[in-house]
Amino acid sequence: MSLSRRLARPLLASSFVATGVDALLHPDSHVERFRAVEPALEKAGIPPAIASDTRLLVRVSGAVTALAGLMLATNRNPRSAALTLAAVTVPVTLVNNPFWTATSKEQKKEMRRGLLTGASLVGGLLIAGLDRDGKPSLAWRASNTREHKAALRELKAAAKESKADLKAKLG
Repeated sequence: MSLSRRLARPLLASSFVATGVDALLHPDSHVERFRAVEPALEKAGIPPAIASDTRLLVRVSGAVTALAGLMLATNRNPRSAALTLAAVTVPVTLVNNPFWTATSKEQKKEMRRGLLTGASLVGGLLIAGLDRDGKPSLAWRASNTREHKAALRELKAAAKESKADLKAKLG
């Protein structure tokens, strides 16, 4: 693994681990933010069953975030961890930055900044999730294997033909 990956993955994961642990151990502030956007979620068609036990939802989300962050930081299934964090970050960013509820210009500006930060993190996580660490894709490897097998078949056929020609000349 390159030095840049060795440094970048833990740096990217650090805020997720800290936020996840905080949500797991101290869910109250996270629950309050979720409760503030609950009416908008219901209007959007999200069933209230999802929000029935908000405290548990926050803790599960925190545990998933912290675990995926640790996996990314320690290079354990980093692609899956990064994609999991990206999937969790989108709704969390919307809950933490409900720009539609902003009443002042300053509040809207702050929430827009939070949304852009969340979008930037999702972008970085998508890059990390799609990074194959210099290895070719599965599709390329399959195609390459087929090409090599075809080339080997041609070589074997040519070798058989030349062997038959040699036997005929000698024989």
